Amino acid sequence: MSGDKPEDKKDVAAESIPAAPVPPAAAAKKPEVKPAEPPKAAAAKPEQVKPKRTGVVIALLALLIAVLALALSAWLYQQDYLASLTKDTTVSDLRSDIQSLSASQAELVASLSAQREALAQLRLDSNGQLNALNRRSQEVETKLQSLATVDRRDWLLAEVEYLLRLANQRAQLSHDPRAAAQLLSSADAILRELDDTALHQVRAELAKEMSALQNSADIDIEGVYLALQGLATEAAKLQLYQAPSFVAEETEEVTGEWQERLQNGLDRAWSKLRSYIRIRHHDEGFKAQLAPEQEAALRASLRLMFEQAQMALLANRPVLYQRALDKAAVWLQEYYQLDDHRDGLLKQIATVRDMPVSPEMADISGSLRSLKVYLKSHRWQQEVRK
Repeated sequence: MSGDKPEDKKDVAAESIPAAPVPPAAAAKKPEVKPAEPPKAAAAKPEQVKPKRTGVVIALLALLIAVLALALSAWLYQQDYLASLTKDTTVSDLRSDIQSLSASQAELVASLSAQREALAQLRLDSNGQLNALNRRSQEVETKLQSLATVDRRDWLLAEVEYLLRLANQRAQLSHDPRAAAQLLSSADAILRELDDTALHQVRAELAKEMSALQNSADIDIEGVYLALQGLATEAAKLQLYQAPSFVAEETEEVTGEWQERLQNGLDRAWSKLRSYIRIRHHDEGFKAQLAPEQEAALRASLRLMFEQAQMALLANRPVLYQRALDKAAVWLQEYYQLDDHRDGLLKQIATVRDMPVSPEMADISGSLRSLKVYLKSHRWQQEVRK
């Protein structure tokens, strides 16, 4: 080994060092094989290039690591920033949600309290209605029990009491003696059907009252009312002024001498001239004619006077009744002097005016008082029997 030559060692070292790998692109570009360099030159080149490539690789690795570290730190910073933003947004959303939930809870509590109050009021109302219904049911039951003990006799007595009350109303308020007498007669017929000796006093009072009403029943209120209506209709037909209407008399033609014909013509001319003039004698001064508007007002006033008399007749006001008819008669005498129908209307007005409008009504309350006394004793007897 020691005997070897230095050249041999160099050859061995050159053989032991592998050749640098050729890139594929270089191999593709240069397919031709170059002639091998001498062993000395090849052995010397690797020793010069190796330290430079190692430093470049280390620098590249350090740069890559630094870039990666910088990127990692940037990414971590971004994640922390995004996390902080997300955290703030989440916190604000949570706070708004909590606030909305609190408001909803307050509204819900208020609604529940209002519903509780309404429910309490509804319970009170329902209890009040139930109590009222119970009272009504008790009242109805009491009425049914009382009606169960009422017989036909009680119903007839109640009808008699109603008829007597209605008769008193007709006599005192309506001043209608005929209707009151008919009602008393109906009540007496029911009492006669009951055939009770205890009702003798009531029937005696009814007999007195019916005979007292007969004197007042002679006045025909309805007939007088219709007569006034007829007078109003006839007064509307009167006229203030009537134009004279005469039919010319037919004359025969005279045949003879001219003197006779001349005399006959003069006579006919004179009769025709006389037909245009009519003389009427009046004891009182004649009233001047009225205008058409005033004539219409006069007719309306006359009709109003007759209607006022009708109302006074129904209301039992004799003074007002006579005053209205007197005023209507004065207007007829003053303004309708030329109408021949005026005198007939004045006679009818005088006849209607003298009729008694307000006859004295008899007191018919005695029978009702007697019936009340009987009913009181009758009910007391029924309670004693129970």
